[in-house]
Amino acid sequence: MANKQQIQQCITDCTDAANMLRLTTNAIPKASIREMLTQGAGHIEMCIRQCENTNVQS
Repeated sequence: MANKQQIQQCITDCTDAANMLRLTTNAIPKASIREMLTQGAGHIEMCIRQCENTNVQS
């Protein structure tokens, strides 16, 4: 089972991934693709919030 430090590292890695996805999205010329990538980053961020809540409660 993951400990708090491992969960925090995963949260950090996911935060970095979401930020990189958002940064990369800005360079995509097609609006429909940008929208999908933005939704993907939002989904990652939602998962991060759930992990943060779990990490606080444990």
